[in-house]
Amino acid sequence: MKTKAGLFFMSALLLLSAACKTTETKPVSWKERSAYFAKVRDPRIYGFSIYQTPGGVEYRGGTRVHPNQGAALLMKADKPLRPVVVMKGNLGLETLMLLDFSTSASWFDFNLAQKLGTLPVSERTAQVVNRPGEEIAGCISMVPSIHFEQLSIEFVPVYVRLATGFLGPLARGIEKPEIKGVLGWDVLQKIEQIQLDYSTGKILLSTAKTGYAPDPATLIAKIPLVKHAGACAVRGMVAGKESLILIDPAGDFEFATDGAAAVSSVALADDLLFTAPAVADSSGGTRIGARLLRNYRVTVCPQAGEVYFEKPDPGEGK
Repeated sequence: MKTKAGLFFMSALLLLSAACKTTETKPVSWKERSAYFAKVRDPRIYGFSIYQTPGGVEYRGGTRVHPNQGAALLMKADKPLRPVVVMKGNLGLETLMLLDFSTSASWFDFNLAQKLGTLPVSERTAQVVNRPGEEIAGCISMVPSIHFEQLSIEFVPVYVRLATGFLGPLARGIEKPEIKGVLGWDVLQKIEQIQLDYSTGKILLSTAKTGYAPDPATLIAKIPLVKHAGACAVRGMVAGKESLILIDPAGDFEFATDGAAAVSSVALADDLLFTAPAVADSSGGTRIGARLLRNYRVTVCPQAGEVYFEKPDPGEGK
């Protein structure tokens, strides 16, 4: 009996330890930071610039996508299904990344950045910034290349998080599977078409400039994106009042508002009306999340400035 009790106790400790590790964040040492900062390069070499604004440090340019390429990727985060996908690097490296349409910038785990050959970029010393509400600083950097199946993206500007392990608020509450980075709207907006096909559990990426042609029999609404919003955003009506609404497939909710204020209705178009959706507290801005989006096939066309809502394929589901 003592042996069984001891085994049970040890198993419980191991399970507890594993649970703690999923949300553990470890800042990198001063020695590791200094060694990374010493690799700083001029960003103009890679086609982008860094400049100061009243809101802080920003960058412009970079992110070169190869034309006429595509990828069909399984969404790995379930309950609800969210766009965590496999990203590839050089020498066979594979890792899980969150595609977050509602955040303006991309962030990578420090260890992942090192494996990808990422370099800090600045015209002088390395630029370190703090994301609002985030204790861990990030260093403005450049990833030489990333790949999603046959789709390649080069010279990607990212913030390298000066820590390893759990990404904290950037992970959007996703603990399993463990993600190592976030690709934000700064990168996603360079892709021609991004389709979230919830009926098959896949996200389809395309850099072909052919334009998207939905089936008229399945099309519910075509809505213009708001330019220069820094995120995938549209204009809609919330409780009868015009509002900017973020399309947020990474969000584990139906609808989110500041302070979780309840709303009677949300309309993106005449044929796209949600009555009394369940409301969560927003991490910034009014948002439609995965628990509503999963009822549609959603195709975002950043370059054309449009998003399409269609009926899902009948008879399929995840």
